[in-house]
Amino acid sequence: MQVELRLLASMRRLLPENDRSKGATVFNLRDGATCKELLIRADVWGKSTLVVLVNGRYAAMERTLTHGDVISVFPPVAGG
Repeated sequence: MQVELRLLASMRRLLPENDRSKGATVFNLRDGATCKELLIRADVWGKSTLVVLVNGRYAAMERTLTHGDVISVFPPVAGG
């Protein structure tokens, strides 16, 4: 299956260089892969605390992905 990974804010620097300008890259994953598996494969897991959305909704790392999902990842927002 194919999913799109969007890395936002400071996470964008972790994308492959040729995908940074558009802020997203496509991954081919096995059926039944989870958000955590995608983030490990994308070498994003463990880089910082992450907020993950799948198709615009908050998602747990154990969430099973399906073909065509759009996964957006960004660091938590802090204000003051």
